[in-house]
Amino acid sequence: MEQIIQQWNDLPRAAKFLIVVLIWGAMFGGYYFMYYEDQQRRYRVYYNQFRDARKQRDKLRTILFNISRWQAEIARLDGELAKATTLLPTSKELPTLLRRIDNLGRKSGLEILRFRPGREKPKQFYSEVPIRIGVKGTFYELMIFLNKVSNLDRIVTIQSVSLTNPTFKNQKLLLGAKFQLVTYRYRSRDSKKKRRRRRR
Repeated sequence: MEQIIQQWNDLPRAAKFLIVVLIWGAMFGGYYFMYYEDQQRRYRVYYNQFRDARKQRDKLRTILFNISRWQAEIARLDGELAKATTLLPTSKELPTLLRRIDNLGRKSGLEILRFRPGREKPKQFYSEVPIRIGVKGTFYELMIFLNKVSNLDRIVTIQSVSLTNPTFKNQKLLLGAKFQLVTYRYRSRDSKKKRRRRRR
């Protein structure tokens, strides 16, 4: 041991400095490659996980703070849907609506010459149900009928009205009228699913 110390003391100062630098470099290199680099890699992994978790937390916090507003909006939309569906008859209510329209024509004094429901045209959440109608009566009776139809508690639109064959009978000017009424049937999600299954 004394010999090693003596040899160290005999070395020039520059050699001693170089040996100390090499020893420190070896220690630092060993620390870096054996410990520091692995720690940095783990740190980056944990940091990314922490950053993603914080983003998720902020997103959930935003939803939580606004949940009462979203619930109020959902309740409002549910109310609007309920209101809209009351204006659209379901499959069960459709025959009753058609009978009401037929009765309105007769009560208005019109002679019903043609009353033919057409094929349904499916849309996104409802179906259009066209009804071709041919009637005969005075212009006043026709206007009464169309006014009553427009005041129904269901949505019914009047399309393609044409007046033909004016004739005098019992001192009245009678007109033939052809037009199409369109009512709209609400399509529930269950009925959509059933149709999709049938197609498969």
